[in-house]
Amino acid sequence: VAKSEFQPIMLLDGNEPYDFSFMNIKQYGGSLKARLYPGFSELLDAFYSDREKAEIMRRRSSDLSRAVKTARDRIQRKLSLQKQDLLKTEEMDTFRKYGDLITANMYRLKKGDSLLVATDFYEDDCPEVSIPLDPLKTPQQNAAAYYKSYSKAKAARAHLTELIAKGERELDYLNSVLDAIERAEGESDLAEIRRELADTGYIKPQKGSRDKKGGSAGPIRFLSSAGVEILVGKSNLQNDMLTMKIARKSDIWLHAQKIHGSHVIVRCGGGEVDSRTLEEAASLAAYFSQGRGGAKVPVDYTQVKFVRKPKGALPGMVIYTDYKTILAQPDEELSRRLRVK
Repeated sequence: VAKSEFQPIMLLDGNEPYDFSFMNIKQYGGSLKARLYPGFSELLDAFYSDREKAEIMRRRSSDLSRAVKTARDRIQRKLSLQKQDLLKTEEMDTFRKYGDLITANMYRLKKGDSLLVATDFYEDDCPEVSIPLDPLKTPQQNAAAYYKSYSKAKAARAHLTELIAKGERELDYLNSVLDAIERAEGESDLAEIRRELADTGYIKPQKGSRDKKGGSAGPIRFLSSAGVEILVGKSNLQNDMLTMKIARKSDIWLHAQKIHGSHVIVRCGGGEVDSRTLEEAASLAAYFSQGRGGAKVPVDYTQVKFVRKPKGALPGMVIYTDYKTILAQPDEELSRRLRVK
């Protein structure tokens, strides 16, 4: 202070303004990030306008977030029960073995027996195994009952495995929607997410809503330092439109690896992409993802022709091949500088 060495600095919790100061405050460690400003007027303008914008968006998105979290919690409870039921089907091989051992020892059994002690020829050391029997059933009926239990457990396992896979895909999708809600920049973004959730059946369509199709602000547009256009989707619907409709097959597609985030397209039209543009596009893919608060984020990239959407896949979900990976730094300042207003 005596030397008048002041730094206009804002502390951010994620992307929301937390505090501001005239010096770098380090007491929060890595839990908050710092952003420098050229002057105190710019700092204060940004702090109060960004905080007000964040509060407005929080109010507008709260109902939407609550609906998605309720659906997500419901699916999590259902998945937990299904996984418990799946564990019970692990006995199915035992049921079949019991049926086989009863059949092999039929000559020793009669109706009224309640237990069979037999040699388990399925095991290497052939131990003795005790098999409960229903004394009201004949030996043939006891064997048939175990075979029936085996068939039911086998069918249940196949059905539960399919249900669990579907539930986990839905859970992953809803988490991607929550990420999109957190990154929404305005009412048009939230309206598009509402439309997406209504189309997928997670919420009821709003009465009197006129934005059934269209009305979207479209993907965010950037220009790299080399003047190459870069497009970033802001929601799952935008991601689908951007990758499947807008992008050319020879454009470059990027996405943060194994986490939720935006589809990013470098509009190169089959031409060579300079390394600086690729690095900047990867940084945008990292910033517009769940990894934006981290240091280095692995980002996969490939040509659009190697990206496809499986039949019946939920919005925003794609698979891709022939990709390479680059480590990228999420950079909010780069996003601000390259963004086309």
